[in-house]
Amino acid sequence: MSDYITIKGQDIQVVSSDPANPTLGQIWYNTTSQSLKGEELATAAWASGGNLNTARYSLAGDGTQTAAFACGGTGTPSPTNATEEYNGSSWTAGGNMGTTRYSLAAAGTQTAGLGFGGYTSPGFSNATEEYDGSSWTAGGNLGTGRDQPGGAGTQTAGLAFSGEYTGFPTSNITEEYDGSAWTAGGNLNTTRQRPGGAGTQTAGLAFGGWNANPTGVTEEYDGSSWTNGGTMNTARKSPEGAGTQTAALAFGGITTGSLANTEEYDGSTWTTSTNLTTARRYLAGAGVQTAALAAGGLGPPTYNVTEEYTGGGPVTVTISGS
Repeated sequence: MSDYITIKGQDIQVVSSDPANPTLGQIWYNTTSQSLKGEELATAAWASGGNLNTARYSLAGDGTQTAAFACGGTGTPSPTNATEEYNGSSWTAGGNMGTTRYSLAAAGTQTAGLGFGGYTSPGFSNATEEYDGSSWTAGGNLGTGRDQPGGAGTQTAGLAFSGEYTGFPTSNITEEYDGSAWTAGGNLNTTRQRPGGAGTQTAGLAFGGWNANPTGVTEEYDGSSWTNGGTMNTARKSPEGAGTQTAALAFGGITTGSLANTEEYDGSTWTTSTNLTTARRYLAGAGVQTAALAAGGLGPPTYNVTEEYTGGGPVTVTISGS
């Protein structure tokens, strides 16, 4: 005869604090909070955040969901050098960039940021600037001035790849920044402009972009060379990215119109996730795969909209009680 625990499962644990690493489906009673709790799989979702003060597109940004920066861009109605900082609920003005530009790339954090490349009158920019949380200072120039590059890394270990420069609407050029100067890195396998970027200088990720048509090609960088990874489900120009080489997020972009599509990357495969509420292209992003930020962009119209992403995965919920 089968015993009760085999038929009905395990008893509900009674504990004074929540388990450190609960398993999916586990249920327990917390005597401290006097509540019945359990572990379930949450659904990924985008939620509204605080609006940018200056609506714009072709801006750049990085940092975390609760400490991000956004810089440059256009559509206000002209190009801007404005910087804004996000604290998890609202944007406030930061120090202006020295070079007004749009279609640039960014990397780093809110207090140690990097902005590079872009387009400024009269042409493609090679300017690099470093941000300390209040002001920008000039860094070493890119070897090739260009707009619409992808970017990744940190202020002292940055990565710039692809883009457009004089006579070349797409490129495979990669450069590495050491905090003072850029040096040549390994070329991308697929030339393009406006790819998304994520990761670090020695574990970078480039995905999507444009090469005669929108592409879904993904490449992974090891600090010297690029190798092909999994192809995106939706080929697109100008996806924005966040996260790492093995846990990345791609959102927005354009095919024939602006996209709301979101995808998660695990280091080999892209999986479709929850769409942005507002479809847009040429936006800025920050954060990690499970806690990302999307700001600004072009629909049309020009947006100041900010959205915050919470990734799916195990989450502790209260079933009953306080």
